[in-house]
Amino acid sequence: MKQKKDQRVLVWCNEEEHLKTTIIDALFFSLKLGKELCFFANYHSDNEKKMFQQRIQLYAEIIKKDFPSLPVSVLLLEGKLSHLMQELSDKYDSILLFCGDKMTNYLMKAFYKSVFPFFFSKRKNNTQPSFKKVIIPIDFRKNTKEATLWGSYLGRFANSDVCLLKATGKNTDERHKVDEIVAFVQKLYSQFLFKFWVKDGKHNSWGIHSEGLKLADDYDLLIFAGSLNISALDQLFNPFEKKIINSNTQTPILLINPKKELCVLCD
Repeated sequence: MKQKKDQRVLVWCNEEEHLKTTIIDALFFSLKLGKELCFFANYHSDNEKKMFQQRIQLYAEIIKKDFPSLPVSVLLLEGKLSHLMQELSDKYDSILLFCGDKMTNYLMKAFYKSVFPFFFSKRKNNTQPSFKKVIIPIDFRKNTKEATLWGSYLGRFANSDVCLLKATGKNTDERHKVDEIVAFVQKLYSQFLFKFWVKDGKHNSWGIHSEGLKLADDYDLLIFAGSLNISALDQLFNPFEKKIINSNTQTPILLINPKKELCVLCD
């Protein structure tokens, strides 16, 4: 098993827009989770490599100066981001990727191949984040448990309060599945000392994520699992997670890929 210090929090530095806030959020997670902070870029030419090398080395030096006890590294890999997901996980022990504030088609292709979450920094200021209050929509999919696992990490290591927004609806089978997941999460969370509660939502599993987005202004972080299956209509009009992430919310979003078995934090 990998040691705690071996795992890395990645900051994707290919895009400079919103990067300062992204670095601040990534720094918070690295410090709270006790993980290495890694400034990462992928390139396609020698000129790109040289440009990104200078950029990420500068960022790393600034953080090392201000946080001398934090492990900080830089990483440059050649190729498309979507082609590097397995290598980032298996070889470099990445557990989280901070990638700006928008979900692009380029990022979406990479996300669906990842075994670690993608973080979207939506705050419009550069103040130190707290992530004191976290909201997690609970639908009927078993993969929702992966999102709640990250809620437990924040509760345990960052002293966050976690709200489980429970889907409702007329479908008895779906309600039963949601109840089972909520019961599982309550049992898991009860092992720890952080504050959590269940809030009954007004929508079923198909609308609970949008409801979570509407409530997100009162929280510091929204966590949810993305699409399990992408239909032709989703490809044409964009899957729901892209619509939610690219909305005008100023609440950061942690997105879980339900298609893969998620990597687990070593603690």
